Amino acid sequence: MSCSSPRRVLDEKGFSLISLLLVVMILGIMMALTLESLNGTGLTSSGTGGSSTTLSIPKGAGDVVAQAQISACEADFSSVETAIVTYYSDNGKPPGAGTTWATHNPYGSPIMQSWPSGAPYFTLTWNGTVLSVTPRFGPASSDSIGTKSPRTGCYAA
Repeated sequence: MSCSSPRRVLDEKGFSLISLLLVVMILGIMMALTLESLNGTGLTSSGTGGSSTTLSIPKGAGDVVAQAQISACEADFSSVETAIVTYYSDNGKPPGAGTTWATHNPYGSPIMQSWPSGAPYFTLTWNGTVLSVTPRFGPASSDSIGTKSPRTGCYAA
């Protein structure tokens, strides 16, 4: 009577070590890129003995905030576009104006948990045929996230 035991495939040997090394290498690259991008723009502290610390706004922080607002606007616009397509595919017609069609459904779960709000930087509106981005500053855009030149829609947020 022979006792058979499961045999490990030779290719699996060392797989854990290789994956761990790969993850550590990726994290190291990400940290190096982050430190390089923050070089000279980090928070500074002043004071003696750590008793008094003040933080200054990093150089270029306005650019980072503006890019974050644009990215949030683009992501929200994409989410609403996906919800419109989903509604259309489920019902065979585009949704009505407003936000109720996306956030409330008497027959099941809603398409979106809540309508995206980029206030005070931008607002997204659906009039039943056109999805518009209205930025805090600059002209609105319809059926697109906007343009970089001239700055409209998300790019003017």
